[in-house]
Amino acid sequence: MMAIQNHRAVWTLVLLLVGVMSTSAIVPFMGVYIVEGLGKDPWMISVYSAMTLVVALIVNRRFGEWIDQGRRVAPLVLVCIVAFVIANCSILIVQSYWVLVSVAFLCFGVASAALSTMYSFGRLYAEREGLNIVRYNSYLRSMTSLGWMISPALAFFVAGQFGHVAVFKVALGMAALWLILWYFVMPADFAVEPRVASGVATDAKPEAFNRPLWYAATACFCFSLAHILCSNALPLFYIQEVGLPTFAPGLSFSVKTFVEIIAILSAPVLIIRFGARHVLLGAAVLGLVAFWVRSSVSNLTTMIVGSALEGLYYGIFAGVGITFVQSFAAGRMARATSLYMNGLFLGGLIASSSMGLIAHFYDFRTAIQLASRGTIAAFAVLLATRRSDDVLQKVAS
Repeated sequence: MMAIQNHRAVWTLVLLLVGVMSTSAIVPFMGVYIVEGLGKDPWMISVYSAMTLVVALIVNRRFGEWIDQGRRVAPLVLVCIVAFVIANCSILIVQSYWVLVSVAFLCFGVASAALSTMYSFGRLYAEREGLNIVRYNSYLRSMTSLGWMISPALAFFVAGQFGHVAVFKVALGMAALWLILWYFVMPADFAVEPRVASGVATDAKPEAFNRPLWYAATACFCFSLAHILCSNALPLFYIQEVGLPTFAPGLSFSVKTFVEIIAILSAPVLIIRFGARHVLLGAAVLGLVAFWVRSSVSNLTTMIVGSALEGLYYGIFAGVGITFVQSFAAGRMARATSLYMNGLFLGGLIASSSMGLIAHFYDFRTAIQLASRGTIAAFAVLLATRRSDDVLQKVAS
Protein backbone atom coordinates (compact mmCIF):
# COMPACT_ATOMS: atom_id res chain seq x y z
CA MET A 1 0.00 0.00 0.00
CA MET A 2 2.98 2.28 0.57
CA ALA A 3 3.61 2.16 -3.19
CA ILE A 4 0.43 4.12 -3.89
CA GLN A 5 1.34 7.76 -4.43
CA ASN A 6 -2.22 8.92 -5.10
CA HIS A 7 -3.57 10.29 -1.80
CA ARG A 8 -7.22 9.92 -2.72
CA ALA A 9 -6.60 6.28 -3.62
CA VAL A 10 -5.17 5.69 -0.14
CA TRP A 11 -8.02 7.50 1.61
CA THR A 12 -10.50 5.52 -0.47
CA LEU A 13 -9.07 2.41 1.14
CA VAL A 14 -9.54 3.98 4.57
CA LEU A 15 -13.13 4.91 3.73
CA LEU A 16 -13.81 1.36 2.60
CA LEU A 17 -12.21 -0.04 5.76
CA VAL A 18 -14.41 2.05 8.06
CA GLY A 19 -17.52 1.15 6.08
CA VAL A 20 -16.71 -2.55 6.29
CA MET A 21 -15.96 -2.26 10.00
CA SER A 22 -19.38 -0.71 10.52
CA THR A 23 -21.33 -3.38 8.65
CA SER A 24 -19.23 -6.38 9.72
CA ALA A 25 -19.89 -5.57 13.36
CA ILE A 26 -23.53 -6.46 12.69
CA VAL A 27 -23.67 -9.20 10.05
CA PRO A 28 -22.09 -12.17 11.92
CA PHE A 29 -23.56 -11.04 15.23
CA MET A 30 -27.16 -10.88 14.09
CA GLY A 31 -27.75 -14.62 14.39
CA VAL A 32 -26.60 -14.59 18.02
CA TYR A 33 -28.71 -11.50 18.70
CA ILE A 34 -31.84 -13.16 17.30
CA VAL A 35 -31.35 -16.47 19.13
CA GLU A 36 -29.79 -15.38 22.43
CA GLY A 37 -30.71 -11.70 22.64
CA LEU A 38 -34.32 -11.97 21.50
CA GLY A 39 -34.89 -15.63 22.41
CA LYS A 40 -36.07 -16.72 18.96
CA ASP A 41 -35.67 -20.06 17.17
CA PRO A 42 -32.77 -20.55 14.70
CA TRP A 43 -35.11 -20.73 11.69
CA MET A 44 -36.03 -17.09 12.33
CA ILE A 45 -32.46 -16.16 11.41
CA SER A 46 -33.22 -17.50 7.95
CA VAL A 47 -36.29 -15.31 7.55
CA TYR A 48 -34.43 -12.14 8.48
CA SER A 49 -31.37 -13.03 6.38
CA ALA A 50 -33.43 -13.90 3.31
CA MET A 51 -35.36 -10.64 3.46
CA THR A 52 -32.18 -8.59 3.90
CA LEU A 53 -30.32 -10.27 1.06
CA VAL A 54 -33.21 -9.95 -1.39
CA VAL A 55 -33.11 -6.20 -0.84
CA ALA A 56 -29.32 -6.23 -1.23
CA LEU A 57 -29.56 -8.09 -4.54
CA ILE A 58 -32.05 -5.60 -5.98
CA VAL A 59 -30.27 -2.46 -4.79
CA ASN A 60 -26.85 -3.77 -5.74
CA ARG A 61 -27.87 -4.45 -9.32
CA ARG A 62 -29.63 -1.10 -9.65
CA PHE A 63 -26.62 0.83 -8.32
CA GLY A 64 -24.32 -0.98 -10.76
CA GLU A 65 -26.54 -0.07 -13.69
CA TRP A 66 -26.72 3.55 -12.56
CA ILE A 67 -22.93 3.81 -12.30
CA ASP A 68 -22.50 2.45 -15.84
CA GLN A 69 -25.13 4.93 -17.04
CA GLY A 70 -23.05 7.82 -15.71
CA ARG A 71 -24.69 8.49 -12.34
CA ARG A 72 -22.50 10.08 -9.68
CA VAL A 73 -21.10 7.53 -7.23
CA ALA A 74 -20.91 9.64 -4.04
CA PRO A 75 -24.70 9.99 -3.51
CA LEU A 76 -25.12 6.23 -3.83
CA VAL A 77 -22.61 5.61 -1.05
CA LEU A 78 -24.35 8.25 1.08
CA VAL A 79 -27.68 6.43 0.70
CA CYS A 80 -26.02 3.27 2.03
CA ILE A 81 -24.58 5.07 5.06
CA VAL A 82 -27.87 6.74 5.96
CA ALA A 83 -29.71 3.43 5.63
CA PHE A 84 -27.22 1.78 7.98
CA VAL A 85 -27.71 4.52 10.57
CA ILE A 86 -31.51 4.20 10.40
CA ALA A 87 -31.32 0.43 10.85
CA ASN A 88 -29.18 0.67 13.98
CA CYS A 89 -31.33 3.43 15.44
CA SER A 90 -34.49 1.38 14.95
CA ILE A 91 -32.97 -1.56 16.84
CA LEU A 92 -31.76 0.67 19.66
CA ILE A 93 -35.22 2.23 20.03
CA VAL A 94 -37.14 -1.07 20.10
CA GLN A 95 -35.47 -4.42 20.79
CA SER A 96 -37.92 -6.66 18.94
CA TYR A 97 -37.69 -9.26 16.20
CA TRP A 98 -40.51 -7.49 14.39
CA VAL A 99 -38.37 -4.37 14.10
CA LEU A 100 -35.79 -6.48 12.29
CA VAL A 101 -38.26 -7.83 9.74
CA SER A 102 -40.18 -4.58 9.24
CA VAL A 103 -37.55 -1.82 9.20
CA ALA A 104 -34.00 -2.99 9.86
CA PHE A 105 -33.88 -5.63 7.12
CA LEU A 106 -34.71 -3.05 4.46
CA CYS A 107 -32.08 -0.58 5.65
CA PHE A 108 -29.37 -3.18 6.20
CA GLY A 109 -30.10 -4.52 2.71
CA VAL A 110 -29.61 -1.09 1.18
CA ALA A 111 -26.44 -0.56 3.24
CA SER A 112 -25.01 -3.80 1.84
CA ALA A 113 -24.74 -2.17 -1.59
CA ALA A 114 -21.97 0.09 -0.26
CA LEU A 115 -19.35 -2.61 -0.73
CA SER A 116 -20.04 -3.23 -4.41
CA THR A 117 -20.35 0.50 -5.05
CA MET A 118 -16.96 1.14 -3.45
CA TYR A 119 -15.40 -1.73 -5.41
CA SER A 120 -16.74 -0.22 -8.64
CA PHE A 121 -15.53 3.23 -7.67
CA GLY A 122 -12.10 1.88 -6.71
CA ARG A 123 -11.68 -0.01 -9.97
CA LEU A 124 -12.87 2.88 -12.12
CA TYR A 125 -10.77 5.39 -10.20
CA ALA A 126 -7.71 3.16 -10.58
CA GLU A 127 -8.31 3.04 -14.34
CA ARG A 128 -8.66 6.81 -14.53
CA GLU A 129 -5.50 7.45 -12.50
CA GLY A 130 -3.40 4.77 -14.20
CA LEU A 131 -2.91 2.63 -11.10
CA ASN A 132 -2.09 -1.08 -11.19
CA ILE A 133 -5.63 -2.45 -11.30
CA VAL A 134 -4.96 -6.00 -10.11
CA ARG A 135 -2.89 -4.76 -7.19
CA TYR A 136 -5.37 -2.04 -6.25
CA ASN A 137 -8.18 -4.61 -6.36
CA SER A 138 -6.17 -6.68 -3.88
CA TYR A 139 -5.85 -3.63 -1.63
CA LEU A 140 -9.61 -3.09 -1.78
CA ARG A 141 -10.26 -6.71 -0.86
CA SER A 142 -7.65 -6.64 1.91
CA MET A 143 -9.41 -3.63 3.47
CA THR A 144 -12.60 -5.68 3.48
CA SER A 145 -10.87 -8.54 5.23
CA LEU A 146 -9.15 -6.21 7.69
CA GLY A 147 -12.53 -4.80 8.65
CA TRP A 148 -13.83 -8.32 9.19
CA MET A 149 -10.77 -9.16 11.25
CA ILE A 150 -11.43 -6.27 13.66
CA SER A 151 -15.17 -5.71 13.95
CA PRO A 152 -16.67 -9.17 14.57
CA ALA A 153 -14.17 -9.78 17.36
CA LEU A 154 -15.00 -6.36 18.79
CA ALA A 155 -18.74 -7.03 18.49
CA PHE A 156 -18.63 -10.34 20.34
CA PHE A 157 -16.36 -8.86 23.01
CA VAL A 158 -18.72 -5.93 23.52
CA ALA A 159 -21.71 -8.29 23.67
CA GLY A 160 -20.00 -10.44 26.30
CA GLN A 161 -19.04 -7.44 28.44
CA PHE A 162 -21.92 -5.00 27.99
CA GLY A 163 -24.83 -6.90 26.45
CA HIS A 164 -26.22 -7.41 22.98
CA VAL A 165 -27.66 -3.91 22.51
CA ALA A 166 -24.24 -2.32 23.06
CA VAL A 167 -23.05 -3.78 19.76
CA PHE A 168 -25.50 -1.62 17.83
CA LYS A 169 -24.32 1.46 19.71
CA VAL A 170 -20.72 0.71 18.68
CA ALA A 171 -21.81 0.18 15.07
CA LEU A 172 -23.64 3.50 15.13
CA GLY A 173 -20.51 5.25 16.37
CA MET A 174 -18.45 3.74 13.55
CA ALA A 175 -21.13 4.81 11.07
CA ALA A 176 -20.65 8.41 12.21
CA LEU A 177 -16.95 8.16 11.33
CA TRP A 178 -17.92 6.51 8.04
CA LEU A 179 -20.11 9.51 7.20
CA ILE A 180 -17.39 12.02 8.07
CA LEU A 181 -14.84 10.23 5.89
CA TRP A 182 -17.33 10.03 3.04
CA TYR A 183 -17.73 13.81 3.13
CA PHE A 184 -13.98 14.45 2.84
CA VAL A 185 -12.89 11.52 0.65
CA MET A 186 -15.54 10.82 -2.00
CA PRO A 187 -15.29 13.15 -5.02
CA ALA A 188 -18.77 14.63 -5.36
CA ASP A 189 -18.71 14.73 -9.17
CA PHE A 190 -17.08 11.39 -9.93
CA ALA A 191 -18.93 9.52 -12.69
CA VAL A 192 -18.02 7.51 -15.75
CA GLU A 193 -18.96 8.24 -19.32
CA PRO A 194 -21.88 6.03 -20.38
CA ARG A 195 -20.49 3.39 -22.73
CA VAL A 196 -23.61 2.82 -24.78
CA ALA A 197 -22.11 4.29 -27.91
CA SER A 198 -18.61 2.85 -27.56
CA GLY A 199 -19.18 -0.20 -29.74
CA VAL A 200 -19.35 -2.49 -26.75
CA ALA A 201 -22.37 -4.73 -26.34
CA THR A 202 -24.18 -2.64 -23.75
CA ASP A 203 -27.71 -2.78 -25.11
CA ALA A 204 -30.85 -4.08 -23.47
CA LYS A 205 -29.69 -7.64 -22.73
CA PRO A 206 -25.88 -7.68 -22.38
CA GLU A 207 -26.01 -10.79 -20.19
CA ALA A 208 -27.37 -12.88 -23.10
CA PHE A 209 -24.17 -12.18 -25.06
CA ASN A 210 -21.64 -12.48 -22.25
CA ARG A 211 -21.78 -16.06 -21.07
CA PRO A 212 -18.18 -16.07 -19.73
CA LEU A 213 -19.13 -13.29 -17.31
CA TRP A 214 -22.06 -15.30 -15.99
CA TYR A 215 -19.95 -18.45 -15.71
CA ALA A 216 -17.39 -16.55 -13.64
CA ALA A 217 -20.10 -15.06 -11.42
CA THR A 218 -21.62 -18.53 -10.94
CA ALA A 219 -18.32 -19.84 -9.61
CA CYS A 220 -18.22 -16.93 -7.17
CA PHE A 221 -21.79 -17.72 -6.15
CA CYS A 222 -20.72 -21.27 -5.23
CA PHE A 223 -17.78 -20.02 -3.18
CA SER A 224 -20.09 -17.59 -1.39
CA LEU A 225 -22.67 -20.28 -0.71
CA ALA A 226 -20.04 -22.38 1.04
CA HIS A 227 -18.46 -19.48 2.91
CA ILE A 228 -21.69 -17.93 4.25
CA LEU A 229 -23.21 -21.26 5.24
CA CYS A 230 -20.14 -21.99 7.34
CA SER A 231 -19.71 -18.46 8.70
CA ASN A 232 -23.32 -18.10 9.82
CA ALA A 233 -23.28 -21.45 11.61
CA LEU A 234 -19.92 -21.01 13.34
CA PRO A 235 -20.77 -18.59 16.21
CA LEU A 236 -23.63 -20.67 17.59
CA PHE A 237 -21.77 -23.91 16.80
CA TYR A 238 -18.83 -22.79 18.92
CA ILE A 239 -20.90 -21.41 21.79
CA GLN A 240 -23.81 -23.84 22.01
CA GLU A 241 -22.54 -27.14 20.60
CA VAL A 242 -18.80 -27.13 21.32
CA GLY A 243 -19.10 -25.11 24.53
CA LEU A 244 -16.37 -22.57 23.77
CA PRO A 245 -16.38 -19.18 25.56
CA THR A 246 -18.29 -16.19 24.18
CA PHE A 247 -15.15 -14.57 22.78
CA ALA A 248 -14.37 -17.63 20.62
CA PRO A 249 -16.36 -16.58 17.50
CA GLY A 250 -14.69 -13.18 17.47
CA LEU A 251 -11.24 -14.76 17.86
CA SER A 252 -12.07 -17.15 15.04
CA PHE A 253 -13.04 -14.29 12.71
CA SER A 254 -9.84 -12.41 13.59
CA VAL A 255 -7.55 -15.37 12.88
CA LYS A 256 -9.38 -16.18 9.67
CA THR A 257 -9.24 -12.64 8.33
CA PHE A 258 -5.59 -12.14 9.35
CA VAL A 259 -4.58 -15.09 7.18
CA GLU A 260 -7.10 -13.94 4.57
CA ILE A 261 -5.40 -10.56 4.21
CA ILE A 262 -2.02 -12.20 3.60
CA ALA A 263 -3.58 -14.45 0.97
CA ILE A 264 -5.35 -11.53 -0.71
CA LEU A 265 -2.18 -9.46 -0.95
CA SER A 266 -0.48 -12.46 -2.57
CA ALA A 267 -3.19 -12.63 -5.25
CA PRO A 268 -1.43 -10.50 -7.92
CA VAL A 269 1.64 -12.74 -7.79
CA LEU A 270 -0.47 -15.90 -7.92
CA ILE A 271 -2.46 -14.62 -10.91
CA ILE A 272 0.71 -13.80 -12.86
CA ARG A 273 2.33 -17.14 -12.10
CA PHE A 274 -0.57 -19.60 -12.36
CA GLY A 275 -3.49 -17.75 -13.96
CA ALA A 276 -6.70 -16.74 -12.20
CA ARG A 277 -8.69 -19.87 -13.02
CA HIS A 278 -6.01 -22.29 -11.78
CA VAL A 279 -5.64 -20.31 -8.57
CA LEU A 280 -9.39 -20.48 -7.95
CA LEU A 281 -9.38 -24.23 -8.59
CA GLY A 282 -6.70 -24.57 -5.92
CA ALA A 283 -8.74 -22.43 -3.55
CA ALA A 284 -11.72 -24.77 -3.95
CA VAL A 285 -9.58 -27.76 -2.94
CA LEU A 286 -8.27 -25.88 0.10
CA GLY A 287 -11.85 -25.06 1.02
CA LEU A 288 -12.72 -28.74 1.31
CA VAL A 289 -9.93 -29.25 3.82
CA ALA A 290 -10.90 -26.12 5.76
CA PHE A 291 -14.53 -27.14 6.20
CA TRP A 292 -13.55 -30.64 7.35
CA VAL A 293 -11.34 -29.14 10.07
CA ARG A 294 -13.98 -26.55 10.99
CA SER A 295 -16.64 -29.20 11.56
CA SER A 296 -14.22 -31.23 13.73
CA VAL A 297 -13.41 -28.42 16.19
CA SER A 298 -13.47 -29.45 19.85
CA ASN A 299 -11.24 -26.83 21.50
CA LEU A 300 -9.66 -23.42 20.91
CA THR A 301 -6.54 -24.90 19.30
CA THR A 302 -8.38 -26.77 16.55
CA MET A 303 -10.62 -23.74 16.12
CA ILE A 304 -7.58 -21.56 15.36
CA VAL A 305 -6.19 -24.12 12.89
CA GLY A 306 -9.54 -24.30 11.09
CA SER A 307 -9.81 -20.52 11.06
CA ALA A 308 -6.38 -20.18 9.46
CA LEU A 309 -7.19 -22.76 6.78
CA GLU A 310 -10.45 -21.06 5.93
CA GLY A 311 -8.70 -17.70 5.81
CA LEU A 312 -6.16 -19.12 3.36
CA TYR A 313 -8.71 -20.60 0.98
CA TYR A 314 -11.16 -17.70 1.14
CA GLY A 315 -8.41 -15.09 0.93
CA ILE A 316 -7.14 -16.64 -2.29
CA PHE A 317 -10.67 -16.61 -3.69
CA ALA A 318 -11.35 -13.06 -2.49
CA GLY A 319 -8.12 -11.70 -3.94
CA VAL A 320 -8.57 -13.36 -7.32
CA GLY A 321 -12.35 -13.62 -7.74
CA ILE A 322 -13.22 -9.97 -8.31
CA THR A 323 -10.46 -9.49 -10.89
CA PHE A 324 -11.46 -12.76 -12.55
CA VAL A 325 -15.07 -11.61 -12.98
CA GLN A 326 -14.08 -8.09 -14.05
CA SER A 327 -11.89 -9.60 -16.77
CA PHE A 328 -15.09 -10.55 -18.62
CA ALA A 329 -16.76 -7.14 -18.15
CA ALA A 330 -16.74 -6.23 -21.87
CA GLY A 331 -16.73 -2.53 -21.07
CA ARG A 332 -19.37 -2.54 -18.32
CA MET A 333 -17.19 -2.57 -15.23
CA ALA A 334 -19.78 -1.54 -12.64
CA ARG A 335 -22.25 -4.05 -14.08
CA ALA A 336 -19.65 -6.83 -13.83
CA THR A 337 -18.73 -5.78 -10.29
CA SER A 338 -22.35 -5.72 -9.20
CA LEU A 339 -22.87 -9.14 -10.80
CA TYR A 340 -19.87 -10.41 -8.83
CA MET A 341 -21.31 -9.00 -5.61
CA ASN A 342 -24.78 -10.29 -6.42
CA GLY A 343 -23.26 -13.73 -6.87
CA LEU A 344 -21.91 -13.38 -3.35
CA PHE A 345 -25.20 -12.02 -2.05
CA LEU A 346 -27.27 -14.73 -3.74
CA GLY A 347 -24.99 -17.38 -2.30
CA GLY A 348 -25.42 -15.69 1.05
CA LEU A 349 -29.18 -15.58 0.62
CA ILE A 350 -29.46 -19.30 -0.02
CA ALA A 351 -26.88 -20.18 2.62
CA SER A 352 -28.45 -17.99 5.31
CA SER A 353 -31.91 -19.36 4.60
CA SER A 354 -30.61 -22.92 4.60
CA MET A 355 -28.48 -22.56 7.72
CA GLY A 356 -31.36 -21.78 10.04
CA LEU A 357 -33.43 -24.66 8.71
CA ILE A 358 -30.53 -27.12 8.84
CA ALA A 359 -29.74 -26.09 12.41
CA HIS A 360 -33.42 -26.37 13.37
CA PHE A 361 -33.82 -29.93 12.06
CA TYR A 362 -30.24 -31.17 12.60
CA ASP A 363 -27.50 -29.01 14.16
CA PHE A 364 -24.97 -26.30 13.35
CA ARG A 365 -22.18 -28.85 12.77
CA THR A 366 -24.19 -30.35 9.92
CA ALA A 367 -24.50 -26.92 8.30
CA ILE A 368 -20.71 -26.55 8.34
CA GLN A 369 -20.23 -30.00 6.86
CA LEU A 370 -22.67 -29.23 4.05
CA ALA A 371 -20.72 -26.06 3.20
CA SER A 372 -18.10 -28.22 1.49
CA ARG A 373 -20.64 -28.93 -1.27
CA GLY A 374 -20.30 -25.32 -2.35
CA THR A 375 -16.57 -25.57 -2.97
CA ILE A 376 -17.10 -28.81 -4.90
CA ALA A 377 -19.62 -27.00 -7.10
CA ALA A 378 -17.22 -24.06 -7.59
CA PHE A 379 -14.49 -26.45 -8.69
CA ALA A 380 -16.85 -28.12 -11.15
CA VAL A 381 -18.01 -24.82 -12.68
CA LEU A 382 -14.46 -23.49 -13.06
CA LEU A 383 -13.28 -26.71 -14.66
CA ALA A 384 -16.27 -27.05 -17.01
CA THR A 385 -16.04 -23.44 -18.28
CA ARG A 386 -12.27 -23.21 -18.69
CA ARG A 387 -12.63 -22.50 -22.43
CA SER A 388 -14.07 -19.11 -21.47
CA ASP A 389 -10.51 -17.94 -20.91
CA ASP A 390 -10.13 -17.76 -24.69
CA VAL A 391 -12.08 -14.47 -24.38
CA LEU A 392 -9.37 -13.05 -22.14
CA GLN A 393 -6.63 -14.12 -24.54
CA LYS A 394 -8.36 -12.37 -27.44
CA VAL A 395 -8.75 -9.18 -25.40
CA ALA A 396 -5.11 -9.31 -24.29
CA SER A 397 -3.93 -9.72 -27.87
